[in-house]
Amino acid sequence: MLAAANELRARLERLDSEIAHHEESLGLLREARAGVVEQLRLEQLRGKDYPVLTLPFEITSQIFIDSLLAEDEHHAYPSPDEPPLVFTRVCRDWRTIALATPTLWRQIRIDVDSDDGPGHLDSKWVALLDSWLHRSEPHPIDVSIGNRSYTDPDKALVPVLNRYSDRWRDVELHLPFSHFPLLNIPALPLLERLTLSAHGSPDIINPISAFIHAPMLRHVSLEGGIYPSDILLPWRQLTSLEMHGASASDCLDLVRTTPNLQTCVLDIRSASHGLVLAPPLLALRSFTFSGPASWGTLRYLSLPALEHLDLTRIPPGNEALDVLLQRWKCRLREVNMYVRTGGDSQLHTLCLLRHLSPSLEKLELTVADSSAGNLIFHELVVDDRVLPQLTSVELRCMNDDNHRRLLDTVTAVLEKSPQETTRRITRFSVFFDTETEAGFGPELEERWRRLVASGVELRVENLRMRWI
Repeated sequence: MLAAANELRARLERLDSEIAHHEESLGLLREARAGVVEQLRLEQLRGKDYPVLTLPFEITSQIFIDSLLAEDEHHAYPSPDEPPLVFTRVCRDWRTIALATPTLWRQIRIDVDSDDGPGHLDSKWVALLDSWLHRSEPHPIDVSIGNRSYTDPDKALVPVLNRYSDRWRDVELHLPFSHFPLLNIPALPLLERLTLSAHGSPDIINPISAFIHAPMLRHVSLEGGIYPSDILLPWRQLTSLEMHGASASDCLDLVRTTPNLQTCVLDIRSASHGLVLAPPLLALRSFTFSGPASWGTLRYLSLPALEHLDLTRIPPGNEALDVLLQRWKCRLREVNMYVRTGGDSQLHTLCLLRHLSPSLEKLELTVADSSAGNLIFHELVVDDRVLPQLTSVELRCMNDDNHRRLLDTVTAVLEKSPQETTRRITRFSVFFDTETEAGFGPELEERWRRLVASGVELRVENLRMRWI
């Protein structure tokens, strides 16, 4: 009996001890549960104050991307207060999302030549470039690097550029000439657009060869300091070319090596002797010409497929452009021109208008004053044979002297009925580079409203006002 009672007491003690142990564990679990409940309550309150923080990762990431695409300004270098860096400074969650979204880091521009530039590309800027491009993996990247000061960039810059060169798509490099030979790039499989400029002395023995193996390259812009003889490129495959500050002989030599060009911009600063007619550019559709030696070079070109000619940055010269157009036998569809004040300049423009291709559909004119514009558009009023296919006109006037007379002439051009002319202009814009707020009178503005009601897209504006 006694032994059985002792055994029961011992068992009861063990049970009491086990119950106490479980009650202690249960208390700890209850405390842990209360902590989780409190954290959940705080998160819910946080979500009520900042609902955006409760969005799924993918939606927040896409919002970041869309906000970056909506940026209109092109900053000289990354700012901590602008996308995408600003996303990493809001909270821990946003930082994690931003760093895990490689599309945000596909583009970077560091240009220390700007007015508010930071000096030169020192080790901090190069480290930022390295981490930025690393975050963009595995996407193609657009990189713009400018170090045009006399202080050389940090020595780590070239290795960083080499490291990510297999993902280059659109690249701008403005560097000392001595840095280009240091680029060690076996191939550029994704490169489509390349913009280069350099300062310092070129290597006249060994041209730059870093960009020769670029099967996708179609656009090249040489913006200064680098000329065709300084660099090896796959010239024949290019469809778009820009060259600034070159000589006439440089431009013609380049034209001979790029037979597949469709778009070309040439800024010719110096004339050359002994020039020879270049072969026809059979694929060229758009041509922009500028520079003091431009007119003397035109006679050595043949552009039979030309559709768009931009002469905005050079005034009409003494060259007979109408004769050249007839020799080229091209069917122009768009022309951009600048007309100076003065009888000779205006007469040259009138002569050219009379001989422009009858297929011309769009005309953009920048005129020094309203009288020049009035003389030109009066030609459209009195002679229906001038530009019979014209449908769109854009006029920029540098001042508004005699603006009322110009607008009367323009309105008369637009008001001509189908019985009076075969020309049907459906889009006409006039911009005065002034700030006057004076109107043009109810009669003229009523005529404009009738034109708009008839289907004409009409704009008359200046720096402050838009009247229609």
